[in-house]
Amino acid sequence: MLSNSQVQAEFSRSITFKPRSDASRFEQRKQYKDALYLIKSGQRSRYLKLKDQLKTYPLYPYLEYSEKLSRLSRQSSESIAEFIDQYRDTPLANQMLQNWLYNLAKRGEWETFNEYYSHSTAAEKNACFYGYALYKESRLAEAMQWAEKLWLVDFSQPDECDPIFKIWRDNDGLTADIAWQRYSLTMLSNEYKLTAYLVRFLAREDKQYANSFRLVHKRPRNVKRVDKYKADNERVRELVLHGLKRLSRTQPDEALETLNKYLEIHQFEQEALAETYIYIAKQLALSGDRENQIDDLPINLHEHADLVEARIRMALKQNNWGQVLILINLLPEESQSSPRWQFWKARVLAGSVDPADQDIARGNFSRLAELRSFYGFLAADRLHQDYNFVDEPTNVSTEEILALEETPGIQRALELLTLNERTKARREWYFTTQDFSNRERQIAARVANRWGWHKAAIQSLIDAEAWNELDYRFPIAYLDTFISNARIADIPVNWSLAIARQESAFMPDAKSPVGAYGLMQLMPATAKSVARRTGLSFKSNRDLTKPAFNIKLGSQYLGQMLRRYNNNRILATAAYNAGPGNVSKWVNQDLPFDVWIETIPFPETRAYVQNVLMFSTIYGRRLQQRQPLIYNHEYDDFYSAQPDLSDAENDQQSDKDNQIDAAG
Repeated sequence: MLSNSQVQAEFSRSITFKPRSDASRFEQRKQYKDALYLIKSGQRSRYLKLKDQLKTYPLYPYLEYSEKLSRLSRQSSESIAEFIDQYRDTPLANQMLQNWLYNLAKRGEWETFNEYYSHSTAAEKNACFYGYALYKESRLAEAMQWAEKLWLVDFSQPDECDPIFKIWRDNDGLTADIAWQRYSLTMLSNEYKLTAYLVRFLAREDKQYANSFRLVHKRPRNVKRVDKYKADNERVRELVLHGLKRLSRTQPDEALETLNKYLEIHQFEQEALAETYIYIAKQLALSGDRENQIDDLPINLHEHADLVEARIRMALKQNNWGQVLILINLLPEESQSSPRWQFWKARVLAGSVDPADQDIARGNFSRLAELRSFYGFLAADRLHQDYNFVDEPTNVSTEEILALEETPGIQRALELLTLNERTKARREWYFTTQDFSNRERQIAARVANRWGWHKAAIQSLIDAEAWNELDYRFPIAYLDTFISNARIADIPVNWSLAIARQESAFMPDAKSPVGAYGLMQLMPATAKSVARRTGLSFKSNRDLTKPAFNIKLGSQYLGQMLRRYNNNRILATAAYNAGPGNVSKWVNQDLPFDVWIETIPFPETRAYVQNVLMFSTIYGRRLQQRQPLIYNHEYDDFYSAQPDLSDAENDQQSDKDNQIDAAG
């Protein structure tokens, strides 16, 4: 069994601590690294001598894992099963199993492979081998069914799938419809390289349609050439509807007009047609629907809350406050009661000349002001009240924290973090804490926070649904670095902290799917540009995982955005997320600031701006600064008039009465 020896810095020792008589933790780390080197270099006899000295070291299981992995072909089933059983409380057990299964497959030991394979924990490559293992075990029908499942995905499968795919094709598993279905899936996912590869598997008559599909996907305006797509068959109907959706992103009016032309020559499936109408309607709403075409579409609004929300935002942008209220009442009850739409309902009624409506508005604002949320803070501002931060820390004793630190899984995670093995540390931490009670997760958050592991602390509290632990959910990380760079860039430090909290939760080695790096999630091209402007040396993307360098560049870029947008954090925050080119197109000083935020075209950017503004306020409080959600000068960059319902009061009220029963 593993030792419960503590993984603690001296500052965290209790008063009962006694020095260890064996090797110090510092020495053990050095020995551990030496042992790993001996394994990799094949110096087995020297490794075995050193291994015995590390049995009390928390990462001893990782040594055993590395040792077995280096001699995997020599391991018996019994040896692997023994390792998996011994270390089943670590992520190493499944890692060992997956590596061993892969090794068995490469050696063609299919019977043993099938015996130990499990769908629930299978690695991607082993899932491919499983299909081939079924075939080798003479389970052809199952193998063919599994191959089809592997095939019908919108991404490229590993090379290990090629053998079972070939057998599947040789057994007539790949039909024309299945080949087209995958081609369509990958095109919808913008996997152009894969679609080019998949053309070879299409039926001869489908290849011309594939070219047309690719054409309307990349150049949607081509779908307006109705004569070119007159053939009324399933393939053409699919590519036409897809092309119309793509066209509607930039020309929704043209897309709808073109759809009407196609309706004269094609018999579309009702479900696919309805989906296209909904898509075009959302784009019409986004563009303002200048011709008032949405109401004429064959769409039941009660069945499409997302379209109703799109229309509410259109009405907000058009200052059509009466329509906003009518549409809110068409939302499902759960949506209507959300802080977002309760705020906008109050916002509309606050402009009414009817005292009863104004009372309802004040009541809504008062209830919202009790919440710690973007809309709660907005409501508090309208009532001239202090924000309710709802900060309710849980009482956790030092003894509880130290006791959790001593548990083997937490020790391993913290030791890996110390060795800068961050990926392994995260894997160990999340594996260990996945079955924790909420109380244990709250304690774990404090352990992680003490070690400067803020992402793990934040995630533990999210898993515990401990939303009111503000000190740990919003840690003041790298404060000296943030302060010094905020001064140089002339930006509010609570704002740059909020950006880092939103972007990475203070994870230094974070990398996004689109290639942004580090604490403040900088794209390499942006980082190079900022470095060049500020005279900093930027050698590689790895530099962006260094907190001090990332904060320096991120703060400078925030400063550039802030000055570009007249010291307005609302616009600068949106630009940091969506790019200044988009924000400059969106700027509309005829809208109130809250309407502008609510109608940001990108949902991700909309949520991002709301979070960062709220987080900035929370960090202001944490830094003992009085920080408003919105500064006065930021209000001034937007239109500030209140909703005026007087002209449409009677019509709106009667419409509200007619529609209220239809809500939900």
